[in-house]
Amino acid sequence: MEENEERKTLSPAQSAALFDLLSHHNVYSEIRDFRIPGSLKHYGPPFHVEEEKPSTSPALQGLVSKFLLNLPGLKDVPEEFWKVQLHDIIEGLERANLSESYDKGVVGTRKTVATAISALIEYPVRGTSGGFSKVQDPDPKYDLSKPEDLSKAFRNLMDASIYGTALDDLVAKTAQTDKLVDHEPLIQAAHEFVLVNIASFMHYALILSPKGQYLLKLVGNVNRLVPYVVIRQTLKIGNVATMINAMMKVVLAKMSVSTITNWIGLTSGEDQGMNLMQSIISTVLHWDNRDLESRASKIESDKAAALSKDQLHCLKEYVEKSREEQDEIRRQSQQTSISIVISIFAFSSLPTDLSEATHTLALEYLNVQLSIRDRKQLIQSLCHSSPDHVTTTVRVAVSAYEPVIRNVHKAVDLSDTVSDFEAFLGDMLKISKIQDETSIPTVGDFVALLKKHQYSCHKFLHQVCKNGKELTGWYLEWAKEAASHFRRETAHSDAKIRDAGDLTAPLNDLFSKLSAEQQNRILPILDRQIKYIDEMHASSHKRLEAVLTSPPSKNPIIAKIIASSANSRPSSRSSSPAPSEKGTQTPKISPSGPSSDPGPGAYLSRWQDLLDNTPITPLSPSGKVEKASGKAVVKGSTKDVNGEQLVELPDGKTGVEKVRERVSGEGSTSGKPDVRIVVEAMGQDFRSLLAARGVYW
Repeated sequence: MEENEERKTLSPAQSAALFDLLSHHNVYSEIRDFRIPGSLKHYGPPFHVEEEKPSTSPALQGLVSKFLLNLPGLKDVPEEFWKVQLHDIIEGLERANLSESYDKGVVGTRKTVATAISALIEYPVRGTSGGFSKVQDPDPKYDLSKPEDLSKAFRNLMDASIYGTALDDLVAKTAQTDKLVDHEPLIQAAHEFVLVNIASFMHYALILSPKGQYLLKLVGNVNRLVPYVVIRQTLKIGNVATMINAMMKVVLAKMSVSTITNWIGLTSGEDQGMNLMQSIISTVLHWDNRDLESRASKIESDKAAALSKDQLHCLKEYVEKSREEQDEIRRQSQQTSISIVISIFAFSSLPTDLSEATHTLALEYLNVQLSIRDRKQLIQSLCHSSPDHVTTTVRVAVSAYEPVIRNVHKAVDLSDTVSDFEAFLGDMLKISKIQDETSIPTVGDFVALLKKHQYSCHKFLHQVCKNGKELTGWYLEWAKEAASHFRRETAHSDAKIRDAGDLTAPLNDLFSKLSAEQQNRILPILDRQIKYIDEMHASSHKRLEAVLTSPPSKNPIIAKIIASSANSRPSSRSSSPAPSEKGTQTPKISPSGPSSDPGPGAYLSRWQDLLDNTPITPLSPSGKVEKASGKAVVKGSTKDVNGEQLVELPDGKTGVEKVRERVSGEGSTSGKPDVRIVVEAMGQDFRSLLAARGVYW
């Protein structure tokens, strides 16, 4: 009995591990809940509010309340912006019943984006819930070539922003200079740390993730349709009110046959035209559907496919079934260890005896039909909905942001800023395109890309801080308030002690309510989680060191882009050359060649973990449920909408495997523990804890 009583108290490190894994799973669970209509009913501010009733999505709602609702400009939008326009847009997407990766047999684009977002925002969720421990004795010396110094600088800057005056000091210095080298060593080192991590995220998202090259293609297609010349010319208009009105006409003016006939009085029906933004969305998705429909036609006309017309029709019908019917078919597939295709045929009493080749083709056909429907639903929800909440949302937001826009227009040459952005995006698209299997872009290439264009950002911030004192004051106050949410309420806060911060005691209370048997099963898992977190961060540190010592790219195309001037922009503008930034010079070179390995960031491992745990239908007629990390699933996920393989890494290893190797391999003794027992026992109580602490209405 005494032993059980002792086990009811977690050590500080165990509390931290419990906080880490519960928040990791809860954030993604809240994001997943947005698949189901009605998720906003009990969300809380700024949507439907029931007095003193906690939010059903406390982690996400907390971030919105702490960082968005008080944002300059956004805080002035009317109540209808949230409760009508955004509410109806989100509910429309929920009712669309967009497809699941499980049914497709591959990792979907939305799954990739959702897991990435979840892996990133779980950090501020932990920071605002548990608090950021105070650094007692910050070391002011930093070497930009040492990974430990960069990590230390970021930590110290966070501490100085939360508990000190770093934000005021940074704004004051930025108003004086646009040169990074003029800033304090702390800022230079923290800037380098952030830049390398952004490059690491870009590299993983666009190069190593299964959907990376497809996402790049989407960005490229959108970029082709943006009328940069018109936008730049419009932004040059001196009168702010005239400029805003002109931009609204460029972006939101609708044009269709019904627009014209209504205007001349021939008809009086509802205008079904699309504005520029909606036209771009619709066009890009229509391009995808054209290729997808071509793939579907080839499968339908393939006489050797052995798929009957009834079977093809059945698969086509499945995508239009209700959410409840699809869930039931999916449940049967998982429980009986058969593929979704076989489960669909069985549900409709069709023959289920398929060869491997026929089954593979049937699964591809289902994937294509689901992809076509998804895009049609997105076009309907965002471009053809009635009333048009998307257009109204943009108009309302621009109206609320008019004071901000006026100040920015006075402080900065916005036309110049758009040119800088266009140049950066163009270079990013060129660098990120995998030309062949022997010239895969590295993290170092993305670091070089960001350093090439960083002056554009520095210049913009300098001009805003120097010429827009009122605007700077608004955002400085917001930033200081945002930083205050990371302060710990506990009297003694020491960064050397690992715990769950303000949630240490509440988590211990939750743990004490478990049965002795549950506690005895959970404690060893928490100990393994502690080791896993340590190894995950040690691995990230090694990858940071590898990036800092990586050689320049040997790819001639990438080398040429990086070597070209950052000011190689459209001829409609000119600017002085960017100054040399001594604080961001290229570090020492490693004797080994460039590597396409992932860069630093523990969030990559967390992202990979969420993908790993994504269930995928068996790829054979019968078998165990697959995981998104499987090679066959990853290979299928890298296909373009036209069926062509977008990329195949030369060593045959996926980005997911590369990250896992560096967490579970190379001397690792633990690997990631199976935490399902912990989540099942404490997951709901943890969400209730966050919800109760987050109620302020």
